[in-house]
Amino acid sequence: MMDISKIKIQEDNSEEELKQFISENSEEEKSTKREKVVNAILSNDGTVLLIKRGHFPFRNTWALPGGHIEEGETEEGAVIREVKEETGMIFEPNYFGSYEDNFEELGFFAYSSIFSGSHKGEISTEGANEGEILEAKWFKLDELTDLKIGFQHRKIIEEYFGN
Repeated sequence: MMDISKIKIQEDNSEEELKQFISENSEEEKSTKREKVVNAILSNDGTVLLIKRGHFPFRNTWALPGGHIEEGETEEGAVIREVKEETGMIFEPNYFGSYEDNFEELGFFAYSSIFSGSHKGEISTEGANEGEILEAKWFKLDELTDLKIGFQHRKIIEEYFGN
């Protein structure tokens, strides 16, 4: 089992981070739209792959690769596509769980289906829309303590590696 104790330290700062994100994001970006999204946990020898977001919500934070489900697309198809676009990796998804992200102060609500699974390839963000992904990088769990991680992705990573 991996040591996840350092990840929990960051939870104490999450309220302060949310207040900071609220102040950094303008009113016109807020929406009450409910989204259905997918995210992927790519892990390799005790590391997890995160992307640095370039857009609202949680701009300039690290997150799991993923995004919106397009019309007519299955959750599995969406996560395969999003991982390829954002990381350049080929991904074979297995369902891990579902989470609700409800950040009322930001006007953001999403129902997230999370997948883990095997992957192959090298990191490349060239398939992402311009400005969407600022960086993609592998992190050891103990490196996550001081990172700003968006959404509930810190909790998801903790639950995944805690099992």
